[in-house]
Amino acid sequence: MSAHPHTLHIPPPEHLGPGKLPISAIFGLVSLIGLVLSFIGALVDPAQFAYSWFFAFYFFFTIALGSFFWVTLHYACDSDWSVLARRTWENILALIPVMFLIFIPLLLPGYNEVLWKWMAYSQSGSHELAIRSMYLNYPFFYLRVVGYFLYFGLAGLYYRRLSIQQDSDGSPVYTRRMHDHSYLALVLFGLFETFLGFDWFMGLDWRWASSLFGVYNFAICAQASMAACIALIAILRSAGYLQMMNHEHFYLMGKLLFGFTIFWAYIAFGQYLLIWYANIPEETIFYNNHNRGDWFYLTYFLAVGKFLFPAIYLLAQDVKKSLRALTFIATWILFMHGFELYWFIAPFAHKDSLLPSWQDFVSFITVGSILGFFFIRIASQSSLFPTRDPRLVECLTITN
Repeated sequence: MSAHPHTLHIPPPEHLGPGKLPISAIFGLVSLIGLVLSFIGALVDPAQFAYSWFFAFYFFFTIALGSFFWVTLHYACDSDWSVLARRTWENILALIPVMFLIFIPLLLPGYNEVLWKWMAYSQSGSHELAIRSMYLNYPFFYLRVVGYFLYFGLAGLYYRRLSIQQDSDGSPVYTRRMHDHSYLALVLFGLFETFLGFDWFMGLDWRWASSLFGVYNFAICAQASMAACIALIAILRSAGYLQMMNHEHFYLMGKLLFGFTIFWAYIAFGQYLLIWYANIPEETIFYNNHNRGDWFYLTYFLAVGKFLFPAIYLLAQDVKKSLRALTFIATWILFMHGFELYWFIAPFAHKDSLLPSWQDFVSFITVGSILGFFFIRIASQSSLFPTRDPRLVECLTITN
């Protein structure tokens, strides 16, 4: 619910100041150094480069996917509380074309067959692959890749463009148009996110089958993007921006972060339980490989670190209303998000050792710096929040 005082000061547009330029330059310099080191790593150990680069890419891409979900959900539900946070998600969506360029090296011969082993020549005579050949074939795979990026890239830019246009004239027509389109957008999001997870993430072991994996992939995207938005807003507020956001907004974001922490645990455990109970070889193969040796202990740490600790921490109302406390747990969840992706991907690269490669760190810093460089430039092109959204007043006066 929201309250409407007799007088309300509508904040003016906020743009990133000159201080963004040195930070952007640092990101650019780190990106160049990282690209050189990544190129060396690709020459020295191509297989490790493929897994490390994919790990870094997918970490940030899941945040972008989750941002698309939160933006379209905002319009579908006519939300008022999320108006001030929405532009942050919209700016993340504008990075998807850049992510496509980052993804291109993984499509090149020599690297694609390392990740998705059904592409390897050694699998050409496989009977299992032959019966899946209508779906697992080169032309259709690359067509799906183009389709995923076209949809999320163009749809994301569409929402951001109309939102920015509304800043100029304040017409509610833009809101109504995006509201009407958001229902179909959410349906297509569910379809593309599911098949994308099958193709890229679950496809690391193309023999593995799981009926819950699409929902699992959605859970990690939604949780990670909410945590990333909280962390970015905290950074912007520390620089003097978005001061109109208060504990009421943080409390709502904290409740959603708590809810999706529970939801992730429910889906992750449900997937494991159903596979364990059925005991079908093509389903159990994944957990058998990921619970061998020292990887077994990381599975327990994942359950404690990504579910038990955040869930208990977020139970208190004071934590969800404090930006400092909420930023801490959001940062922790992002760390555990990276840990989960490493736990998922790394055993395919080196089954006997759980220690990360130097290429894991270089790839992550390089991809993060590239996206940080472009994010600052994208965010500086418009106000950091929608200045003339019809629900801005309700957002400014929201109460719980």
